Amino acid sequence: MAMKYILVTGGVISGIGKGVIASSIGTLLKSFALRVTSIKIDPYINIDAGTFSPYEHGEVYVLDDGGEVDLDLGNYERFLDITLHKDNNITTGKIYQHVIEKERRGDYLGKTVQIIPHVTNAIQEWVERVARIPVDVRDSGLHNSGGGDGQQAVGGKSCVPQGCESCVPEVTVDESCVPQVCVIELGGTIGDIEGMPFVEAFRQFARKVGPTNFCNVHVSLVPQPKTTGEHKTKPTQVSVRELRGLGLSPDLVCICCAHLSDP
Repeated sequence: MAMKYILVTGGVISGIGKGVIASSIGTLLKSFALRVTSIKIDPYINIDAGTFSPYEHGEVYVLDDGGEVDLDLGNYERFLDITLHKDNNITTGKIYQHVIEKERRGDYLGKTVQIIPHVTNAIQEWVERVARIPVDVRDSGLHNSGGGDGQQAVGGKSCVPQGCESCVPEVTVDESCVPQVCVIELGGTIGDIEGMPFVEAFRQFARKVGPTNFCNVHVSLVPQPKTTGEHKTKPTQVSVRELRGLGLSPDLVCICCAHLSDP
C-alpha cells in the first residue's frame, strides 16, 4: 500500500486551529486501524524551538529523543498516542542547514544551489523519509535485545529507512509497523513569504505521488461581523483562490467561525 499524505494548510489568519484539525483527522484515521504519523512544518529560520521566548511562541515541547519542538507535536502525541522524533518537526532553518551541508560536501557537484530545485527537493525527500519512521511503539514489536540499550525487532528487519538512522538510533522493526498515512501541518498562513518554498515543494509533491495518495485540507476563517450578524465567506474565497494560484487545490475546506448556523 502506497503512503497516503494529508497536507493541512491555513488561510486568512494564523492560529486558526490547524493543529487540532490535523490531530483530529489522524485520530479518525486511527479509528479505522490505520497507522498514522504526523509532521509539523514551521517556516521560521530557527533550527528548532529551543531558543524561543515562551512569551512570543508559547511553551516548548520536548520529545523523547530530546528534540525541542513546537507545542503542536505534543497535541499529535496525545491525540494519536504515538511517539514522535525531532525530525517530525521541519523548519526552514533545518532545511537550509541540510542543503548547505550538502553543498559544502560537494554533493551538488558544483551546481548553483537554488530554492528550486534544491531546497524544494530537500523538503520532499525529508517528508518521504520521516513519513516512514515508526511512531506507534506498541504496534511495532520493539523490544530490548540482550540487555543492551539498543532496541531490536522480532525477525531483525529494519523499519528505519536508509539515511535515517540518526532519527531513531539502533531501532529495527519489520515493514508491518511503517505508517500508512502521514498528516502534515504547514504552519503559518497561505501567502506568507516564509512558506513559499514549502507550498511549491508540495505542489510538486502532489503531482509526484498522484491524486490518489495526496489530499489537501484547507482551514479558513468565516467571520461574523456584529454589524450584520451574517457569516462572511469572502475571506475564505480569497484564501482558496490564492492557494489555487500557487498550484494547490484543496480537497476539503474546514471553516472556523464563532457560531455555526445552517446555510
